[in-house]
Amino acid sequence: MLSNILAAMLPLILVFSLGYRAGWHKDFDGEQVSTLNRMVMLYAFPLNLFVGITRTPRAILAQQVPLAACVFLLMCGSFVVAYLMSRHVFRRDASGATLQGLAIGAPSVPFIGSAMLPPLIGHSSATVAISAAVFAMVLVQTPLCFMLLAKNASAGIAAPPGIRRQIISSLEEPIVWAPIAATMLVVMDMHLPGTLLDSLGLLGNAAAGVALFASGIVLFAQRVSITLPVVMTVAARNILVPAVSWGIMVLIGMSHETIRAAVLALSIPVGTVMVILAVRFRVDEREAASTLFLSAVLSVLTMTFFIACTE
Repeated sequence: MLSNILAAMLPLILVFSLGYRAGWHKDFDGEQVSTLNRMVMLYAFPLNLFVGITRTPRAILAQQVPLAACVFLLMCGSFVVAYLMSRHVFRRDASGATLQGLAIGAPSVPFIGSAMLPPLIGHSSATVAISAAVFAMVLVQTPLCFMLLAKNASAGIAAPPGIRRQIISSLEEPIVWAPIAATMLVVMDMHLPGTLLDSLGLLGNAAAGVALFASGIVLFAQRVSITLPVVMTVAARNILVPAVSWGIMVLIGMSHETIRAAVLALSIPVGTVMVILAVRFRVDEREAASTLFLSAVLSVLTMTFFIACTE
């Protein structure tokens, strides 16, 4: 168990720390971080998903459908529930509730998951869980958040396109159509040459490391202020969501392997997309950055707890 925990957490801690050090040493600034993230989202990460899915046998991919459904539905459901609770129970304004819902419902599975999930649940399960998380985040959560934030933004922010247009635009992104194309190839039992996949994987394998490194720079650059809303959001993201999801999957009779994979994916800390939208719409920027920082730091403990409990 200890070796599994170290194998999962060491890349997270080490590469985060290197990124944090690079920010402290002023080796990279905010604009360069945006360039790194753009490279990851447009090239490295889509290739990583494409190669991972393409190399998954059709029979194994079919067995992973319950895992994909659980991750997708639980992420979307936790986002909606968190938004409604924040808006109508804790009486936050619409923009603040939107960002809090996104922080709770959108873990950084695409980036952190690429580094820590494969040694814990296997490459095929990790690829399926990450792809499902990408679909939930890109096709559902981000378009809805963009619509809600733009609707309540101050003057000067251009009106957003309709949600239908946003979803169509999302489908045009490589991070969405690459795993869809790979899944179709597997379903049709079409095999690409191993040499070609190895070549594509050369850049794809850099996705997790570069993304974690960039996240470390972001953590250094943002001002941190620990407040009650920040603590509540982090507690919900790091502990409550994976724990409740675990209970739900047990009740509906999911297998242990599916439960373990989904719980570990959903225990991953807050994603940087929440900070990006906060800065874009000038809403609760310090709270967003502080939530990202505290969630990442505490995830070393909370993720270790869920790894041990689901072993």
